[in-house]
Amino acid sequence: MQERSRAQLALLATSHGMNHAYQLLTPIIIPQITADYKLSNFTAGILLSCFVLSYSLLPVLAGYLSRIFSRKLLLTLGFAVSAFTFLVMGFVDNIAIFALLLFIAGAGGSTYHPNGISILAETCPTSRGQTLGLHQTGGAIGSFVAPVVAGVLVLSYTWRPTLMLFAIPGIVLAVILWFSISPEQPRDKSNTKQASRTGRFNMEIYGSAIILIIAAFIFALGQRGTDAFANQYFTYGRGIQNFLEASLLFATLKAAGLFSAPLCGRLSDIYNRKKVLIALVIIESVSLYAITVTPTTLLAAPCLVFGFASFGLLAVSDALLADITPEEYRSTLFGANVTVSFTSTIFLSPILGSIADLYSFDVGFILLSALMPLSILFILKVKTKPAQQNKNT
Repeated sequence: MQERSRAQLALLATSHGMNHAYQLLTPIIIPQITADYKLSNFTAGILLSCFVLSYSLLPVLAGYLSRIFSRKLLLTLGFAVSAFTFLVMGFVDNIAIFALLLFIAGAGGSTYHPNGISILAETCPTSRGQTLGLHQTGGAIGSFVAPVVAGVLVLSYTWRPTLMLFAIPGIVLAVILWFSISPEQPRDKSNTKQASRTGRFNMEIYGSAIILIIAAFIFALGQRGTDAFANQYFTYGRGIQNFLEASLLFATLKAAGLFSAPLCGRLSDIYNRKKVLIALVIIESVSLYAITVTPTTLLAAPCLVFGFASFGLLAVSDALLADITPEEYRSTLFGANVTVSFTSTIFLSPILGSIADLYSFDVGFILLSALMPLSILFILKVKTKPAQQNKNT
């Protein structure tokens, strides 16, 4: 990998980490918000859905807009919007306005995945699995660090100043992205016409992409559910009263992602991507069930295994989607993938909250663990490009 490509990977991996930190910030502090506003678990789920609504529905639009505006502009603007919105949230007392600001913050976050991932997929095509795995490591670092830092800050300053302090790195990163992202090369018109013909007539390729996106929607259900309610579960479902201790346990869900994404991505470069995906789905499903039955003192172990599988799945599925998608439409389809994957959280948070109010969080997580293996049926149906068939089918 060339030095310039390494620098771009490092910058985008850092950006991915900050994007994940913003994505998880509200779920991390939701126990404090729930206590301050005296919310039910169902209402807390509705509040969490306000961020996810825009964060999940708008990436497909952000991917499409990359064909009109530069990806650098979309990435920079996204971080600036999220950071300034979190800053304003620290001053807001009205819960309705707070919910609206969460929606705006999610809109800012929606620009990253379709544009950042497609840049890297084009930068390192021969080591795509490993590169996107390292990119997922950046996301895992953000997901791991955010609960720890937020837990310390909430204990020291309460949750409102925590939101405001988290705005600072986002603003700095927006400036760095604007001055550091490489200029985009003009697209070859002949390639554009060929991609257009492919998009119109070769439904075999796009059919496989759609099938993979459906599979990703299903196997991501466990991660979306734990992202939304893990801290709430540890605090109220498992009775961990120390907020920092609960946040550290939340961080263990992300810790294995520090190495699992590049490892699984590299394995998928060497072996069969679909078989790696299937193995990881099984591991993720079993470990989520194990979280519900493991004693609290040993809970970190299944959390680590779950994190290993969930981040590995993200890396390998991104690499496979890049393999089967023409370059001209890669940003749009990555945006569609993020939109479909995160859309589940819009309804998942209120449903899990309702199940927790009526029964327990354990029941909700067990149901998710039972649903995730259904994605294997779709993974088996994915067909790759002819050039990739020897390696990946």
